[in-house]
Amino acid sequence: MTVREDAVLVGGPADGVRLVVAGRPRVVQVTYPCGVEGGPDGVRVEGVRVEGVYVYRRVLREAGEGGGAGRGVRYGFDVASP
Repeated sequence: MTVREDAVLVGGPADGVRLVVAGRPRVVQVTYPCGVEGGPDGVRVEGVRVEGVYVYRRVLREAGEGGGAGRGVRYGFDVASP
């Protein structure tokens, strides 16, 4: 059985967002829709979708920090990712 637990995103555009993760993935990807104004010469482009992509990496706890069960998982914004 895969364990599901609470997580929180820290930093970046989704700072403070809470979610539930299964199996403690190392990376969580957050997307945000962007407006599409048109193609060349202002022609409307049908079926095109543009999204900003933000990557959050699991924060490993320091030895002796405490935590563990019941504390949840933290994911920090990775500014170097695409």
